Amino acid sequence: MQTATFLRTSCAALALGALAACSSTPPPVDQLAVSRSTVNRVGAEANVVANAPVELQRARDKVAMAEKAMNDKNYDMARRFAAEAEADARVAETKADAANNANTLQQVQTSIRGLQTEIDRRAPVVAPVPPAPGAMAAPGAMPAPAAPMTPPAPMAAPMAPAAPMAPVR
Repeated sequence: MQTATFLRTSCAALALGALAACSSTPPPVDQLAVSRSTVNRVGAEANVVANAPVELQRARDKVAMAEKAMNDKNYDMARRFAAEAEADARVAETKADAANNANTLQQVQTSIRGLQTEIDRRAPVVAPVPPAPGAMAAPGAMPAPAAPMTPPAPMAAPMAPAAPMAPVR
């Protein structure tokens, strides 16, 4: 009886040990390296530092948290923080690009306004042509019919054919 209990307990312990070994996740070394590289690349851009400092700092903080979780052998948390750090770095990069594009758009619009002003300044001033006297009709009235055209007068006499010319020697 004692042997059967011992065997059951041993089998249960081995099964739990096997399950624990299978469920452990490998350390996310590659993912952490990619995240760290992305954050460093984005952080080196002056445009990002100037236009998205909050997002960049959030990404740096999450890389630090991922490294701490990695040292604590909490690989699931390390993987999650690494993924979030990479996403935050990309958000910072996108926000900086949007700010740069908005600045470029503002410059283009200013240039267009300047060119339009120059076009307006150089355009000749055309005075409106006053209508001919009596041409004004009452609102809703039909325009007066035009005077009938007369056909052109026929030619007086047909021209005589020219005399043949003698060859020049």
